[in-house]
Amino acid sequence: MISKKFAGLLIIPAMLGSINASHAISNTASQILQCTLGTYLDITPQTSGAVTTTTITPDTGNLTAALVSKFKINLNTDSQDLYLQGKTTGAAGDVNALFRQGSQTYVVFSNTASGKVPTAAAIADCKTASPTATNNANAIAYPIASVTLDNGGSANYDNSKNQYNVDVNGGTTIATTTTGTTPYANTYSFQDNAGTYQAIMTLTSTSL
Repeated sequence: MISKKFAGLLIIPAMLGSINASHAISNTASQILQCTLGTYLDITPQTSGAVTTTTITPDTGNLTAALVSKFKINLNTDSQDLYLQGKTTGAAGDVNALFRQGSQTYVVFSNTASGKVPTAAAIADCKTASPTATNNANAIAYPIASVTLDNGGSANYDNSKNQYNVDVNGGTTIATTTTGTTPYANTYSFQDNAGTYQAIMTLTSTSL
């Protein structure tokens, strides 16, 4: 009769043999390491090359230099839809500054001097096919000469929303908007008071 002590000694080698049999010996092992990169979009205004201030020649309304806005876009996807929008301030608040007549896009600048902010009606008159100088005091429209992207893509004006639909490629893109210097006919006159005239250009991923 096998003693209990001796029986226990016999079981241990059997257990060890079972454990060894369940794990085949390997000289190589691998593990997958992964990192997830999320979508990245960053839009920043650029000062280099931008022209954000100029003067208006009092007798003609012409700008002494074209105004230039510049945005830098960093994008890590193949492409992205963005929207270039303009706003200006009327007596009732901010309104869309961009409009188109024929094939030309314009942007309205509003007087920011205290008590000289144009009415909504004055801004609206600037946008018509035949503006009347006496009806658009303190609002002056200037043409958009160009919207360019240095990394390919496209910028097309959307008449229904009065904004540019901008398609940028992945990587880094500089988007440049340049105005003309001659005001839209009959939007400048001596009805326009002295002061600073302003429009704000915004490049965003949110459509109007």
